Amino acid sequence: MFLHGQGWGYGGSVDVEAKEPWQVPGRYGWVGGAGTAAHLVPATGTVTVLLTQVELTSPEPTPLMREFWRYAATER
Repeated sequence: MFLHGQGWGYGGSVDVEAKEPWQVPGRYGWVGGAGTAAHLVPATGTVTVLLTQVELTSPEPTPLMREFWRYAATER
């Protein structure tokens, strides 16, 4: 239900499909239920860390998470 183009194992996820602009195959990391997220994209050397104090209420990412990842995926 919440994999959306990801594979999970040993507590982390790996993107295996490009479902969203920030999801690229090979990106790996973690989204925690307490509103934390950390991902690495080996192909670009990008590292993202998001720390919030907003507990997730569903398996879907919050609008804040989606906007954060969208910004992080934008080439500058």
